[in-house]
Amino acid sequence: MNSKPDIGKTDPYAELPALTGLRGFAALWVLLYHVWAMSGAPALRMPGVDFLRGSAFLSLGWAGVDLFFCLSAFLLVLPYARWRYSGARRPDSGRYLMRRALRIYPAYLFQLAVLLAFAAFGIGRMPGLSELVAHLFMWFYLGWTWVAPMLGVWFTLPIEFAFYLMLPFLAPLLDRRRWTWLLIGALATSIAYRYFAFTAYNGEPVSTLVIVIERLPGRIDQFVIGMLAGAAFVAAGLRGWRPRRPGLWLCAGLAGLMLTCATLLFVGDAYWGGHPLLFIWHALFSISLVPVLLACAWAAPSAMAMLANRPMRHLGDISFGVYLWHMPVVLALLPLLPQTWSPVARFWALLGLVLPASVLIANISYRFIERPFLDRKPKHLS
Repeated sequence: MNSKPDIGKTDPYAELPALTGLRGFAALWVLLYHVWAMSGAPALRMPGVDFLRGSAFLSLGWAGVDLFFCLSAFLLVLPYARWRYSGARRPDSGRYLMRRALRIYPAYLFQLAVLLAFAAFGIGRMPGLSELVAHLFMWFYLGWTWVAPMLGVWFTLPIEFAFYLMLPFLAPLLDRRRWTWLLIGALATSIAYRYFAFTAYNGEPVSTLVIVIERLPGRIDQFVIGMLAGAAFVAAGLRGWRPRRPGLWLCAGLAGLMLTCATLLFVGDAYWGGHPLLFIWHALFSISLVPVLLACAWAAPSAMAMLANRPMRHLGDISFGVYLWHMPVVLALLPLLPQTWSPVARFWALLGLVLPASVLIANISYRFIERPFLDRKPKHLS
């Protein structure tokens, strides 16, 4: 595989290895966050170092979902951008949507079946008929009667799938003369939705605010930002342009991400109280992520070293399974740890159990559930 894909000269849809590794990092970040939170959110410190309680990186692990969303939009828009800018054949929307469903549903339905089997033996809660129907369609927290997913991480799946449905309608707007308006429209939609949702549910518990505010209208900005980044990558490749030092883009993006995350940590609990960051943080994070995505796509040597190595690429391949299965593993193993242990000891012990177990189950899911469907379609849609 070419380690430096040139979208203007080679197959533009070949795997971009550093982005595969970045997807693996996103899954690992989410896993670390949940292990940290479920073990008591301990303050992890290095000797002589106490940076933001020593747990800043772990406490923001939920942002791995932001990374997933933006990266997904970046990759999925590539064939549409090729169509818009080079006259390539327009992607078939029906085939595209079917392939997206086959990417998500087999692994999800398998996990749902496993959890229902355990519930039938008294391990976990058995949903009622209406709840089961809602689960089959991933109809979570929608409509007049909210249905909570059996597994919390499933909440993000309908958000992602809703974007899949919207992408064929957004793709014709990728004309370079409309980029600015598309971005402004997405930002305005997201900010307006988040503001009115917050106003309508102000005073409710944070858990309710998360459910209401973090739906797709409130996240459309980061999907569109990812789309525009992917479109820029295609446009630059077709013109034969590539920065001489893509590593500088990586450094700039990482610096922006660190600043964005540090700002959120500084705001703290005021965030869910209506702080201005509540309405723009996802956009700021995604904008800061764009140079990282481009540096990875351009195969910056530093990005390749960190993310395109074999372990990270494999973790990227099985990332969906890691994302789906790590929480059931956490919930199963956490009660086995002695309550007398300190949160720090519980964190390290739980991580030592959860990480290998999650990777093992994700490998099984990928090999026997996901891969048979992935092999039926081009890799750029996987």
